[in-house]
Amino acid sequence: MNWIKDKLIDFQLKKALSNLQEREIGMPKKPKTAGIFAATQEEFEEAKKLIRDKWGFQIRIEGGYFADRHDTVESISPQQFSLWGLPSDYFNSLLEEKLDFILVPSLNLNAYLRYLLLLNPSGFKMGFLSEENSPYLDLMIKKEGEDLRANLEKLLKYFGKIKTTC
Repeated sequence: MNWIKDKLIDFQLKKALSNLQEREIGMPKKPKTAGIFAATQEEFEEAKKLIRDKWGFQIRIEGGYFADRHDTVESISPQQFSLWGLPSDYFNSLLEEKLDFILVPSLNLNAYLRYLLLLNPSGFKMGFLSEENSPYLDLMIKKEGEDLRANLEKLLKYFGKIKTTC
């Protein structure tokens, strides 16, 4: 049954990309909400820890990571999408709220996460440079080495520099 959803989510994603509308990119002075879309739980937890280390618990974190089954609050699975590849009501708050920024710690997101990322109206989306991520992100840097934390710190450093000049 998941292969049908996989095909239909690809269709929905291509349709949404072709109807992509311009959105206003905003830089928050002091972020209050952040989103994380990650391919694995480890990447999600590392990004969440880094945001907590930088801003503490004054920032609310939304989003999640892809999993085959919905077994934790933060897991995003095909079970949460309709047979037609549309997000269920579970994602209403995530898709309606304009987060201050979204962090994507993964080079390769699957179609489910890319679709949610595309539908989210947030003002600033950032992650690592890859051909796959380019239509979805506003700021991308090249991922150097395997140390995810160091790469995420570098990305947030550039985010801070852009934020101070805007």
